[in-house]
Amino acid sequence: MKIQAPVVLFIAAAGFPFTCTAQTGTVTFYSYALTVKQQFASAAKPIGGKGSFTGWLYDGKQRMAHASRGRFMSFQLPAGEHDFSASYRSKQPGSTPLHLVIEAGKHYCVRLTAKILTPQIVPIVLLDGKIEAPSCTQAFEEAGKYRRIDLKRVDPAAQPELDNSLSFPREN
Repeated sequence: MKIQAPVVLFIAAAGFPFTCTAQTGTVTFYSYALTVKQQFASAAKPIGGKGSFTGWLYDGKQRMAHASRGRFMSFQLPAGEHDFSASYRSKQPGSTPLHLVIEAGKHYCVRLTAKILTPQIVPIVLLDGKIEAPSCTQAFEEAGKYRRIDLKRVDPAAQPELDNSLSFPREN
């Protein structure tokens, strides 16, 4: 049986979009919003309290977005190794990155919080970004009702990777 060139080209072109879209994974980041009760409990701890993170999210040295308390953002990112970090500096990634190997077609959830360091001697509050990867089931329980981050908070270089979904993704 002889296959004609137009048929081969049609089959190759029809399969092309599927191979391209399968090369990304979805990563949903959210900035944890504490309840008033949790905020008071955290403030009472001398060291290591947890707060809401409102700083910069980085992928390696690339700035992605300025996180906002009680908001989420989902990105379609290339499969492979990524080092995400949370920083209060707009030009410098955080010092303790979360290393994540993204697999094509998979979904990951990442929680952004602030680690509060309150020295006992001097009444100054120091903040450090904390980034961790809970299960997406736990993330949905914590942040399922959060709204998506405003587009103006996403770095222009990262905007093409931002998922347009307005609701927190439920699937794993």
